[in-house]
Amino acid sequence: MISRVFLGLALAAMLAMDGTPQPGSTKPPAWILGNMVEISGGTFAMGSESPEANDSEKPVHSVTVKSFRLDRTEVTVQAYAECVRAGACREPDAYRNQPGNYHAFCNWKHPEKRLLHPINCVNFQQASAFCSWAHKRLPTEEEWEYAARGGSEGRTYPWGNEKPDQSRLNACGKECSDNLAAKRFLRWEPLYQTSDGWPETSPVGSFPAGASKHGVLDLAGNVWEWTASEFARYDGSHAEKKYVLRGGSWGGGDARTERTTNRFRLVPDSNAQFLGFRCAQDSGSDQGGANQSPPTGTQPSENATTGP
Repeated sequence: MISRVFLGLALAAMLAMDGTPQPGSTKPPAWILGNMVEISGGTFAMGSESPEANDSEKPVHSVTVKSFRLDRTEVTVQAYAECVRAGACREPDAYRNQPGNYHAFCNWKHPEKRLLHPINCVNFQQASAFCSWAHKRLPTEEEWEYAARGGSEGRTYPWGNEKPDQSRLNACGKECSDNLAAKRFLRWEPLYQTSDGWPETSPVGSFPAGASKHGVLDLAGNVWEWTASEFARYDGSHAEKKYVLRGGSWGGGDARTERTTNRFRLVPDSNAQFLGFRCAQDSGSDQGGANQSPPTGTQPSENATTGP
């Protein structure tokens, strides 16, 4: 009997060490349950017929979404660490000082302690597991685009129709292009020549000038965001077992990728350096809610752990 108990405890410890979800997960802290924006539902024109649009954005069609809540910022390393510590999330791919390998850009266990940066190098399942633990879910791509476009306003970018620049988002400026080359990745033409201050990800909420109509931050740039939607052409002519991501990333050197209607898709086990997420929630849920967010770019230290 004693040996079986000991074996069981040892096995549980081993599973916890490798990040495998455990039963009995602790309740998420209040700052994870909150930090959401209430978005009233409505009808909007989804997609684009712009010359910059790709075929997957066409045709434009009318979509109605119900009221919902959306995380004000992308999920941070610090928040994800709480889920791992609770046994509800697996550890994502971690930083490795290995030029030429995408792990060199991962924020998990980064020596710079990027606790307030978005968690990246996560796949669809990991993103879904976190949102479920937080009593939330991944947004549908309809909800995501509705929020990014300002509902029926039809914004080209979350902040409006002005072209992206270093004041509105963390995309790929000259500092990003130089950093990619230094880490033995392909150097590409930067989106803007002026530095935005961040060669890779930035702390969430660092670009308030890029906020959406509803005050949601980083809907363009920083990390591509997983959605709950499988990819299909809007006209129904083609579908794939891939999930849609939205919003562009810190590596974006082309303004077209940062548009609110742009669609990207990947197989669910993809977990590259540009991939992250935020969560959504049905309006009226008694879990979490809007207007409970900490100050932009911070988490309350008395409730937060030191992170990975």
